[in-house]
Amino acid sequence: MNGDQARGKAAQCILDVRSLRKAVFPSELFDEFAWNMMLHLFVELANNRVMTERALIEKAGASEDAGRRWIEHLVKDRQVAERRDEDDVILTADAISRLRKFLDEAINRGEAQVYEQT
Repeated sequence: MNGDQARGKAAQCILDVRSLRKAVFPSELFDEFAWNMMLHLFVELANNRVMTERALIEKAGASEDAGRRWIEHLVKDRQVAERRDEDDVILTADAISRLRKFLDEAINRGEAQVYEQT
């Protein structure tokens, strides 16, 4: 399996487990829109796809206004490439490198090994 494909599956596993929390606990305990956005963007990258702003905001579970603010913050933090409203959203090379490192470590620690069963 390609390295980014394995990492993409690990990222999707993390997202799936995170979404389970909202079924059990009040959702306001776990609103981490920026992190969810970065994981979703990596999953799309691993599958050779890009994500529209609207789709990313929807997947992250944010309101449109909050989602745009978080995307703007990710741009300022150089995690997401500079863009205009409504453009596709992509991770920067540095963010991709950091996510690869994080996901490799998660896989190595067994924290994302549930993905191997799917």
